Amino acid sequence: MPEDQIKRVERELAKEDSLLANMMEQAPGMLGMAFMFVITIALGIWLQPWFNAANLQAFGESGSTQARWIALELLAIFAFTFVILWLAKKHLEKVIKYGLLFVLFLALCYTTVPGAHILLIPEIETEAFVLTESEQIGEEIVSLNTDGTMITQITNWRNSHENHTFVISKRSADTSLEWSLELNSIPGDPTFNVIEGTYAYTVTNGAWIWSFDKDSGEILSKYACFDDSEWDGTVDNITTNPEINGCIAALEVVENPVGDLNESKGAIYIITPGNELLRRNTFHQTNITIHQAKWSYPQLQLNEKILEMKQYDEDSLLLVTPIGAAMIHLEETSDPHIPGPAPSGWVDECTVEWVEYIEDDNLITAFEIISSPWGTDESLAMIGYYDGAVKAYVIDDEIEEPVGTFDEEDKFHGGDVFSGPITAINSFDLTKNEENELWIADADGVHGLFGPSLIEYATLDIAVSSESIISAKDWDITVIHTGTINETMNQYTMEIQTGAFDSETMYNTYGVQWSDTAFLVGFILAVILMAALIFHPEWYVVNTVGVLVGGGVIVMLGVTFVPTLIVIFMILAAVYDAWAVYRSKHMLDLADTMIGLNLPILLVAPQESGYSMLEGKESIRPPSDAEQANRSSNGSAAVMPTKRKKPKEAMFMGLGDVIFPGMLVVSCVDSIPTDGLAVGIAALIGGLVGYLVLMGYVASGRPQAGLPLLNGGAILGYIVGGLIFVGSAAFKFGISF
Repeated sequence: MPEDQIKRVERELAKEDSLLANMMEQAPGMLGMAFMFVITIALGIWLQPWFNAANLQAFGESGSTQARWIALELLAIFAFTFVILWLAKKHLEKVIKYGLLFVLFLALCYTTVPGAHILLIPEIETEAFVLTESEQIGEEIVSLNTDGTMITQITNWRNSHENHTFVISKRSADTSLEWSLELNSIPGDPTFNVIEGTYAYTVTNGAWIWSFDKDSGEILSKYACFDDSEWDGTVDNITTNPEINGCIAALEVVENPVGDLNESKGAIYIITPGNELLRRNTFHQTNITIHQAKWSYPQLQLNEKILEMKQYDEDSLLLVTPIGAAMIHLEETSDPHIPGPAPSGWVDECTVEWVEYIEDDNLITAFEIISSPWGTDESLAMIGYYDGAVKAYVIDDEIEEPVGTFDEEDKFHGGDVFSGPITAINSFDLTKNEENELWIADADGVHGLFGPSLIEYATLDIAVSSESIISAKDWDITVIHTGTINETMNQYTMEIQTGAFDSETMYNTYGVQWSDTAFLVGFILAVILMAALIFHPEWYVVNTVGVLVGGGVIVMLGVTFVPTLIVIFMILAAVYDAWAVYRSKHMLDLADTMIGLNLPILLVAPQESGYSMLEGKESIRPPSDAEQANRSSNGSAAVMPTKRKKPKEAMFMGLGDVIFPGMLVVSCVDSIPTDGLAVGIAALIGGLVGYLVLMGYVASGRPQAGLPLLNGGAILGYIVGGLIFVGSAAFKFGISF
């Protein structure tokens, strides 16, 4: 081998030996700095749940995915650097020091106050709601009334076909009996449908139509759905009334009522199996009706299953089945076919105020009308679906000409919140504050949504079927199940289960549990630390404050932005850091200014025992050639750093070098719902790998831009960890400007 190559190899080996020796010599400082790196980030992870619960995102929840706020943060960094260097040039170090001390005090409180709350306030555990009392009533719920009461039935199947009866009852929300009446159902079945009207409850069993007084249960009227003029009381000689042809349900109305109902104008609307809505004029105290008009109504399959039937207001009828919902305008007359004579089978279509059909066979499983929780006089039609979606439509009571649509309430977001199927929707005042809560039952239990924000303050881990009703009275929550059937009598039995809701222990807790004591402890600790920093700025005080400040800043920025935005932020900051260190070198001036002021914008790792920041001012800027020559002529060792008593007394790292990787770690934990901690730890490991490479450069005695390596390692760890633990979803957050 030629001699020059041998010398080159020897120089390289000597250089490697020198680098290894330097790294071994600086190992205590490197390990200490790595320890502070990990502790600062771990502190941010520890604080993250508190910040998240308190909604302390700097730009709100929507700002977490908006790139314009990253640009604002970069501008803030540029402005901070410019102001500090300008003040230093003007020799206004005191302005720098005390201005930064105030800012650092605020940042320190972002750690000490939340930390005091976490340590001093025990976590409140929500007590589970339990249904403790149970009873059974041999009745089946037919309908739920607007006032929370219910109509029930008992079916009496006799051995003789001429002796069927049913019992209709009204029960209050707590199932206490208000009135009950047994009726002969012949020639119809001993089961019935009921429509709650403004005038009465109108009941039909397919053969008869009864109207009952709401309060007393008195029979107000009775009409036949068949031709009863020559009926002999048996099921054998029933004659169909061709004008009616069967009854699914009926609603009796009184129009322009006067003191004596017999003098009022009345009518009965009949829903037939032939998808027709009939209006027949009535005459009180008689069984006589006269045909008035006929319409076709929306195809809702009312003869299969009915979820809701009621008179919404004086001229609107609400119908809900699993395939759709409709609000029908109750007209007095139907329109003739125009132009020309009507073709065979033609029927005028009814006027529809609102109709909503299902999509993709996603059946309607629950329905309720509630008052708007947003402080308006509007009512909402709430629809729950099999897949768990819940929609709210604003009922337009002022509509002049029915158009068939209601606006969907954009303040309600129930598209993907609940687990299907939705089994019940109700609205009642559990808290007795004269404001109803919205209660939604799904496959996971019952969710109580409170106030205009619809915050889920109550979660009941109980099973509620699609045939169930939820109600409350005096802090007792009742669930009524209709689903148990007596096979001998073919009769359903409803089970009433009740449990006491404890307002002290059963509410869900959100946000932070504020404590004046914890606040004072955190505030006083911050004051003590700042006083120590001012009057005794030794390295361990600087490090303590620096770690605490770094943890607070890490978590504040980590919960503010999603990981992909932080990656962009880190890349731009790394480019700026490299330019500021290698080209303009103003970052070195900034670091020297911070060292001279003993402020915790730098972390200090002593190389050996006995090191003190109070004995002399350090500089991380390497001496220039002129300084080297001048110091050599004065007998100083040229290899010694400027103003240092001994080489390698301490190692310095800018706090930003910890904050940037740390906020990516915290953002992963906060923003990635599944395995976010694992992805965050991967980013932390990547940052440590970048730190190890950085230390190789530092061991050579040259100042080095930390962010390119530290940020690069953390970003690489995030990418690798995201792909391993989560997949592509770890990088998709819907970024916008």
